[in-house]
Amino acid sequence: MSRGERAFNSILGLSVCSWAILGYLSELPRPWLVQLVISVVHLCVGFLVLTRSGVQQHGSFYACVVSIPSLIAAGLVLQWAPANWEWPVQIAFAIFGVWTVVSLLSLGRSFAVLPALRATVTRGPYSLVRHPTYLGELLMLGSCSVAAWSWGSLGLFIGVLLTVGLRIMAEERVLEASPDYIAYREQVRWRLLPGVW
Repeated sequence: MSRGERAFNSILGLSVCSWAILGYLSELPRPWLVQLVISVVHLCVGFLVLTRSGVQQHGSFYACVVSIPSLIAAGLVLQWAPANWEWPVQIAFAIFGVWTVVSLLSLGRSFAVLPALRATVTRGPYSLVRHPTYLGELLMLGSCSVAAWSWGSLGLFIGVLLTVGLRIMAEERVLEASPDYIAYREQVRWRLLPGVW
């Protein structure tokens, strides 16, 4: 890994870790359980950025540009979520958050924010579907939409679904440069939901 890549990872990783603390200091009114889950996810992502392996191959400019709208849409859904959540929705959000963290930790040093080729991961949730972290993220954001329960929140969530789908397809084009990934794709057929896609 180059010195520049290491420095970038340090800055980005520490920034994401700081979001875990800043979430508690922000003016956004969220239930404590929801904020705790968001903070744990941020800490996990920050740690993985700090410890990830070097890039074998960067994604194309197109793949990176296609990935950015899903990040923005996800942030908007979180911002749209109301202050008061019903307990069943909070519990669902927490369960989906645990799935997301387990998926992230299974990904380990192969974690990336934007499409890039690193070692192929086949363990844990990655033995069930090819993109379990995105599945967890979508389920968490779906919980936010249910908590808000409005046409606006539903529209935003549909936007997230579409942009994450585009992101997955762009990311897979990058990963197809690896024979390991091609073999993995043959073993794990489904991207997000077995029997659906």
